[in-house]
Amino acid sequence: MTENAAMRDFLNVSLSLSRFSKNCVLRLTIKKLYFIITEEEAGPRQPLVWCELPVSFYFKEYNMVGVNEDHNEIYLELSTVLLSRSCSILKQDVKSFKIKLTNKESPCLTIEMELIAGELLSRECVHDIPVEVISRKHWGDYAEPKFNDFHVSIQMPNLKSIKNIVEKMKNMSHSLTVKANKNGKLTLQIKTNTVSLSAHFPDLGINSFAGHIPSGYDSEHESASDVSSTIDIKKFIMFLSGMQLNNCHAVCNIVQEKMVKLYMEQPGALLLQIFLTELNI
Repeated sequence: MTENAAMRDFLNVSLSLSRFSKNCVLRLTIKKLYFIITEEEAGPRQPLVWCELPVSFYFKEYNMVGVNEDHNEIYLELSTVLLSRSCSILKQDVKSFKIKLTNKESPCLTIEMELIAGELLSRECVHDIPVEVISRKHWGDYAEPKFNDFHVSIQMPNLKSIKNIVEKMKNMSHSLTVKANKNGKLTLQIKTNTVSLSAHFPDLGINSFAGHIPSGYDSEHESASDVSSTIDIKKFIMFLSGMQLNNCHAVCNIVQEKMVKLYMEQPGALLLQIFLTELNI
């Protein structure tokens, strides 16, 4: 990796991943890198974060050989904290940034950075991050989640404006209800024994609307078209805090009383999905 823009974005990704979880799975393929974070609760693995990075944007040179021709991939589990600490060197003047899978008594992700020390001088910094190689029989645990039954898919407004509001809400409630309707209004709401507070974002683009009409509602009534789910407010803020890249396109998808999927894309550079399941209150 030699381009400043690519190194800056990779640093941002690594820092954001460390906010989501202490550990992640790195999936290496010919065309993309994937960072995958699953819920830490016991039981079947549930996706929390799915992040895709196209190899062509980040790397000037990229060589990868997987298990075999039919399964040409590598899956590694590693510490997001150690990754972000190593990548923090990218805040300095770096000439090149190289990632290698090495065997130093145990498997490691070795990061080599050539730093610019002066006009004629440079110095090298090497970090070894211990990794666990995931066997092929467990690859299925980290398959890309497929959810196509959303009741509404709505464009999100400026994420910084949402973040400022939700940060204040977090001090009053641990849960957040996310609502959207067919008219393009997104509502963020908290309710406690002492306060009820809502923020409304009207006139947003609607990608799709399947709707959800609760029993007993007049279908002509505006609230009848509301689709909502109540989620962990801290995880919602993680999404807003992470991946603050330029020219990002963000979408909120809701399954009534089941899930909020947040989707962020910087065309050609990054795709991020976070899956927030309904809280049992």
